[in-house]
Amino acid sequence: MKATNDVFGRALWEWANGSLTPEVLERDDGFSQLGAGPEVYLSRFADWPAAERRAVRLLRGRVIDVGCGAGRVALHLQGRGMDVVGVDSSPLAVEAAQLRGVQEVWCRTIEGLEDRIGEFDWIVMFGNNFGILENPQRAREVLSDLARWSKPGARIAVESTNAYGGGAPGFDRTYYHHNKTMGRAPGQIRLRFRFEEMVGPWFDWLYVSRREMQRLLRGTGWHQLKVIGTALGEPYVAILERDQ
Repeated sequence: MKATNDVFGRALWEWANGSLTPEVLERDDGFSQLGAGPEVYLSRFADWPAAERRAVRLLRGRVIDVGCGAGRVALHLQGRGMDVVGVDSSPLAVEAAQLRGVQEVWCRTIEGLEDRIGEFDWIVMFGNNFGILENPQRAREVLSDLARWSKPGARIAVESTNAYGGGAPGFDRTYYHHNKTMGRAPGQIRLRFRFEEMVGPWFDWLYVSRREMQRLLRGTGWHQLKVIGTALGEPYVAILERDQ
């Protein structure tokens, strides 16, 4: 196996160029499974989770798609004539999004948006992308930063999955007990990607229930307007608004 820091970016780039090979998710407890592959990460609007399809209709003004990957969401919004910018920390993901036709894509981390986030009316974090906040402490820190940097009235459409419902990718009850033993948040998962002959570094991902997200928002400068999607084990989208 060849070690590289951008395995998932490589997978997105290969999928954008026609590959159908799925990624592999490997947890730190030794469990592994095939990932969603291009069928999900390059999916058309009709194949998106129901919560995303409903939430996207709320978007207005200028939109920033954080963790845009190969441009699934940005391309749809662009096709609707919306002013949208994709952002991803992976240079290869940015290349994949550009290859697929996203007109404006930035290669930045979420923390690297300080000087630009105030330009946007909506921040979109679909694809369970609340997970990029890694753990509860960092989630509060990043959300607080976003509130300071954002314009008055800014909103976030952010997706997660209740890990207790059995629908969170790579997560099961065994791992829930593993987290309790390790002193981690119930929905926190440590994993890495494998793709073809490449293996990436370990990283943390965070799933939260709707109630856990509400608790995390306290004191961050955001409040929850509504939640779209209530089925246990299915992704939901929380609509957050910046406090005035």
